[in-house]
Amino acid sequence: MPMQLTPKRFFDFCANHVPLLHAIAQKPGDVSEAQVRQLIRTFSDTVAEQPQTTWERLIELQIIVPLEEGSSHYVMSQPLLQLVNFLYNDALPTSPEIIQGYIAALESSRKRLVTGVEAMDPISVAIATSEVDNTLRRMQDDLDATHRAVMAEVARYKADRSSVSVRERYLRIVGLMDQYVHPLVEIIRVDGLLVGTLNDTDLALRAAREGGVYTEIGLIERNERQIRALRRRSIHTLNESRKELQPLYDVLRRSSAIAHGATLALGRLRQMRLEEWVSNYVVQADRAGVECPPTDSVLNDTINHIASHPPVPPPQLSMFENGETPSDYTRLLWLNGLTEAIQEELPVRDLTDWLVKSYPEKSTSDALLALSRLMFEPTLDVSFKGQKHRQYRTSDGVLEATTIYITKT
Repeated sequence: MPMQLTPKRFFDFCANHVPLLHAIAQKPGDVSEAQVRQLIRTFSDTVAEQPQTTWERLIELQIIVPLEEGSSHYVMSQPLLQLVNFLYNDALPTSPEIIQGYIAALESSRKRLVTGVEAMDPISVAIATSEVDNTLRRMQDDLDATHRAVMAEVARYKADRSSVSVRERYLRIVGLMDQYVHPLVEIIRVDGLLVGTLNDTDLALRAAREGGVYTEIGLIERNERQIRALRRRSIHTLNESRKELQPLYDVLRRSSAIAHGATLALGRLRQMRLEEWVSNYVVQADRAGVECPPTDSVLNDTINHIASHPPVPPPQLSMFENGETPSDYTRLLWLNGLTEAIQEELPVRDLTDWLVKSYPEKSTSDALLALSRLMFEPTLDVSFKGQKHRQYRTSDGVLEATTIYITKT
């Protein structure tokens, strides 16, 4: 009679066979029974436990499962594989295809939620709300995994001392940015599909709560909080990833350009004679008739020319204050006081309209600075209505933007 599978037995076995579990998780694809037995002999204490016993425990505890019924090839069970990757910081980044799948899942749940609200069916609303909750949780997990993957890849890149060409290192960084950073841009784009889907889902959840169709208000409110947190976490993850990868990209881009220019120069030098190279590319000293080697007369003429050059008087520094406040400092004080100024007006249904009407004397650039300051203020909650673009008149131009709703967090 097989022993009962209990959490204590499972975790005790995992704690005593950590190197073995990590080795199995690191294997790409599936592993055969012979490979697993070889890993047992390599990474397990065969004195404390017989290899056959270890193999039986792996099967009994469902740590490894057959790839298909009756197969001799195995894979690590998915929940344990995720746990091992989390513990060893071996995370996988979010891909554009995964993001498209999340968008489709949220849109499908939103449609069922709207249909349930219209039909006053609380069961359908409850099922759709749970699906939204599960999708948002998976998205947050993938964002965290992307951030950990970026940190791990940058650390491995910096620790790699192997002698590779500048072009190869540059291509590796470009590949990392394409793989990790660019998919995150799709999450936080204001006009992107995901943001529009999140806004529509938020409206559907509010309709279910306000209509009283679904009595479990806690789950709806949790989903709304997750939507707000997901937007902020997306921006934070993107900024942190760019902060790690952008400096490496800039340095290697310059190095790659220098190496490319040096290669072209050497190629031309091989094809040209030395006289042609000197006449075309060497800077000629034409102000002083310097010969090689220079004579005493040439040196005397050059020194006399420098000594007789009219001196330039030193700049005069003003030691008195004029009492005028610098414009940049005034702008900084205005930006820092915006959060306090808008607190009394909250909630504001059109942030851009409030800004241009409250400060009509401000220029377009100042208005954009103010919008950025308020939109990224952690104490405020910003949402985009997704309506048609409106035009807002400033002192020196016109701003065209969608309606921005802002309230307290």
